[in-house]
Amino acid sequence: MKVTHLYHSGCLVELDNHLLLFDYYQGELHLNQEKPLYVFVSHRHYDHYNPNIFKIHHPQITYILSNTLRHKYDAYYVDIHQTYQIDDLSISTLLSTDEGCAFLVHVENQTIYHAGDLHWWHWEGEPEQDNIYQKQTYLQEICSIKEPVDLACVVVDIRQEKDYLLGLNAFLKQVPTKYILPIHYFGHYETTKLLLQEHLNNPYHAQILPVTHQNQTFEILV
Repeated sequence: MKVTHLYHSGCLVELDNHLLLFDYYQGELHLNQEKPLYVFVSHRHYDHYNPNIFKIHHPQITYILSNTLRHKYDAYYVDIHQTYQIDDLSISTLLSTDEGCAFLVHVENQTIYHAGDLHWWHWEGEPEQDNIYQKQTYLQEICSIKEPVDLACVVVDIRQEKDYLLGLNAFLKQVPTKYILPIHYFGHYETTKLLLQEHLNNPYHAQILPVTHQNQTFEILV
């Protein structure tokens, strides 16, 4: 599996016979024209959805969009808590704690998770009821993942300051995962240095990919 961190939450996953593009916002796209391309958008926020995805030049492209986007494109529009069979992809959706959905994709005997904005968003100064909702909903959703995950794209946002690891630690504890690609960086690549210094709750020994710059590619064995 080849995984490219494009920018922020955008990533490209290249498998033997498929290309999966998640939440493209910015970054350089280098696409194998011989593999079908599946473009996922978790929700309509500007940092997860760039309308230029509809200008991508590729001979075989399929769009899988949250139904929070307007239904004006030739695409599959997906709702939360549903499972879809699209070609040879099995795609399940989770409820985001912000807007739209998260994706759990089964293809080529691999399982890939992309969080979108599904995260434990705990903010100092917010009403306690809101923070409780974030915690309960996030735990409910990740606890619904019943199978091991090969690659998980998980929100790690240092704007949350001391609470930036809440979502990651909960995910590591709950979901057996081989590789974690931290997302939602907004260019704050110092996050990787912070993660290397943390004592994470990592009982399944997931390997965290050290994202240090835009358009960074990792080749991983799954």
